[in-house]
Amino acid sequence: MSTTFTLPFATPLVRWEFDRREKRFFMYGCEEGQIAHCPNTGSMMGLLDAKAVWVTPYPLESGRKLLFGAEMMELADGTLVGINTQLPNKLAAGTIAAGMVEGVTGDIKMEVKFDAKTRFDLKVGETWVEVKNVTLAENGVALFPDAKTERGAKHLRELQGIVELGGSALQVYMVQRADCTTFSPSDVIDPPYTAALRSAMQAGVRAVALGCTLTKHGITVDRTLPVVV
Repeated sequence: MSTTFTLPFATPLVRWEFDRREKRFFMYGCEEGQIAHCPNTGSMMGLLDAKAVWVTPYPLESGRKLLFGAEMMELADGTLVGINTQLPNKLAAGTIAAGMVEGVTGDIKMEVKFDAKTRFDLKVGETWVEVKNVTLAENGVALFPDAKTERGAKHLRELQGIVELGGSALQVYMVQRADCTTFSPSDVIDPPYTAALRSAMQAGVRAVALGCTLTKHGITVDRTLPVVV
């Protein structure tokens, strides 16, 4: 059993002075020709005044239209924030496999269909798991969501339904920044989501917030944050 889990980047990241994001899919550095794919179509609230963006360089033979992919934003105080929404599921799976989430064991399956309308991010043994990427923070508190999300509330209601029928369910918040000491739902941004989380937890859905430390070489999940609802 490990106390940390690290997901390395395929190659060390490259730092660009940050200029702007356009049309949600494009991230620009300040120098001519610096354009990267943005793997985060969300609001990225609190991140778009960053001083730098860290990107993955892709080889020419990759066939990609853009030869860079944005991975992290560097804030004015130097905090690194992971923005790649394709990574939290991998981070959660690795963390669970390393034994860092107590009581959740078994074979890990990714993107598992629950019914005709619902697919959850993971299924670990008999536990259904939904994973959310957290990038917003205020005064050391990690916050989710950073924009209204009916889909997120729907997932919580479905997890609650699983528990009420005798099953096991877990909501994971992957906090991709190292400057937070607790996690809370963002009641100011989305009160219905907070209500859904509170209801789900009262019904027996577990909620776990996992904190990350980021470098140009990889992302390390190294702590559990208290969930305050």
